[in-house]
Amino acid sequence: MSLRRPYAAVLQLLRNRQGLSQQEIAGKVAQSHVSQLETLKTTATVDVTNELASALNVKAITFFTLVIAANEQRAPRDVLLSALAELEALKLADEILPEQPRQLEPPRVAAAREKWLAIQALKSKGYSQSQVVLELGYSKATVWRLWSNEPGV
Repeated sequence: MSLRRPYAAVLQLLRNRQGLSQQEIAGKVAQSHVSQLETLKTTATVDVTNELASALNVKAITFFTLVIAANEQRAPRDVLLSALAELEALKLADEILPEQPRQLEPPRVAAAREKWLAIQALKSKGYSQSQVVLELGYSKATVWRLWSNEPGV
């Protein structure tokens, strides 16, 4: 479900409550973009939401809580309590979270690494390359390639 309408309503509400014009809250976000948000012609990014919240002297979490509350027709306090309950159920309520995603290994590299480990385990037990081919069912070329070299090296 689109959050454009409640987003626009909250943006207008906070701006009007503080007696600010679109121009006055425009900083890193252009006034024309603020206008497009309020008239449902565009959708805000996370960064734009953060900039607008700052210009409106609230935290982004406060702004977005109000958007969700408007969308669900619930009190902001109820939305926050529900969010806290979810965080506790996920065992994340008291965690310090990473601010950047970790570098993920592509699936094919992970699969090659698993093959390499299996080959190395048999190699350390004294198996020959031919025996490893028979034992693991890998092709001769795969065993030869991974016999000495770790994948990606």
